Amino acid sequence: MRLTFILASLAALSSISHAASFDCSKSPEKPAERMICQSDSLSTLDGQLAVAFKAAIKGAGADASVNDVLKSSQQRWLRYTRDACKNVQCMEKAYVSRIAFLLQWNEDAPADNKADGNYHYSHNMDFANGTHAVVEDCLNIKSAGNGQAQVNTILVQSNGHNCSLNGKFAVAGNTYTYLPGKGENEVQNCQVKLTAKRHHIILSAVGEGCASRCGAQASLANGAGFLRTDRAKQACVAD
Repeated sequence: MRLTFILASLAALSSISHAASFDCSKSPEKPAERMICQSDSLSTLDGQLAVAFKAAIKGAGADASVNDVLKSSQQRWLRYTRDACKNVQCMEKAYVSRIAFLLQWNEDAPADNKADGNYHYSHNMDFANGTHAVVEDCLNIKSAGNGQAQVNTILVQSNGHNCSLNGKFAVAGNTYTYLPGKGENEVQNCQVKLTAKRHHIILSAVGEGCASRCGAQASLANGAGFLRTDRAKQACVAD
């Protein structure tokens, strides 16, 4: 069923775009882009990729953290996969695979033990004081049985403070929902959940108590996103 959907989507994209997503008349400097301009099939695929990328961004809605993860992933794909190809065949294969990835971006996935692991997301941060740095958010998920999972996360905020949360989450469908413990009155006013997607996991939170596990002026409500391919051996470690 999924393969049929992807093939149908690729066919639909082929009727939308027939040219590269960039201006070939400006003599691109990258060898990969020159190769695209010299190939009708690659030009078509590049245009289809642009359409699929825009659709994935639109499908994610206004969630900036999720879109940042997708944009970062796209830049890495361009640099380390597409631009590493030395011939048309390699690039065609890379494009078809990436377009399928983008078409699946907003597709739900089960919140089961296949999502267990340590996720690290490195990204550029513009701090409120005007400085810049590469920071790392992290997320650990471990199934605990009986429809629950143990989750630990540390998120770096733009004011330099962290948000951290470690506890039990109820598991249902493609969603993990935080279960506040006894005495956690403030956190009870914050609904924290993880949403499992085919290629990423979204952390979102709403409520007045979402700053209770954070440094000054920081909040879990700012959310976060993690690529499911960005797994690491090391779990979250507080500074």
